[in-house]
Amino acid sequence: MEHIYIEGISNSSTIFFHTPSNRIPDFFYYPLCIGHYLCNIPYGVNRNRYDSFLLLYTKAGKGILSVNGIEKELLPGDVCLVDCYRPHIYRALQEWEILWVHFDGGASRAYFEYLTDQPFFHTSIKTPADFEKDWNSLHQLFVSHQPLAEPMLSQYLCRLLTALALGKENSKEQGGYKAAPDFIDDTLKYINRHLSSNLPLHFLADRVSLSPFYFSRKFKEETGYTPYSYILTSRINLAKFYLKTTQNTVKSIGFTCGFKSEHSFCTAFKSETGQTPSEFRRN
Repeated sequence: MEHIYIEGISNSSTIFFHTPSNRIPDFFYYPLCIGHYLCNIPYGVNRNRYDSFLLLYTKAGKGILSVNGIEKELLPGDVCLVDCYRPHIYRALQEWEILWVHFDGGASRAYFEYLTDQPFFHTSIKTPADFEKDWNSLHQLFVSHQPLAEPMLSQYLCRLLTALALGKENSKEQGGYKAAPDFIDDTLKYINRHLSSNLPLHFLADRVSLSPFYFSRKFKEETGYTPYSYILTSRINLAKFYLKTTQNTVKSIGFTCGFKSEHSFCTAFKSETGQTPSEFRRN
């Protein structure tokens, strides 16, 4: 693991580098570097070229990606596949927790072109826990400092790419790739910009001129979460970020993340994570 001294990145972030064997079969995918970043403004990357493809997953917070003048705001649950052989930019817009891996080999170019004819492929993962589990399995191979088996590395990368392909197959095609109806995308953006505010179901439904029942049903269909569980998960993820990267009190973090009291924050946090906020910070 390399120590990180990059402006805007917490020193609790991780990055690992990998040099594949020169005897690796052409059909194997292989990682070049992998990382888990807790970052904030002014962190950003502006490259003309980095010979690889990038899987970039937003776990919490918000960032932005720009390739060939096409921009996409990145919110929790969003994953992008970027062709880094062309100029690309991505940066934090606020606190931003990202899981990422640069890779190549195998059918990387063909896979990218299968997913999109645009400068990058973007989708919102309907089951973030499954995607994160696969990414963590790959990351753990590096964390454990065990000998790295190239077939295993290729297998995990293939699983992550398969999640993108399934997302494409299950999406609604209306003049291009569209991961969800516009009102869902708008609502997700609104929620993640206003996590500290009160966000009752009737208010969110009224914003997009839908009944609470229909809104809740469509939200669950498209995201895999009820509105309540999505908001709660987003608040807990944001709280984890603050607990890892700041010295703010548990009480102040709870209020910042939209909880009405320290007690309700601690109760919800332990229910979701199995630890109190203080235990999570210590560990």
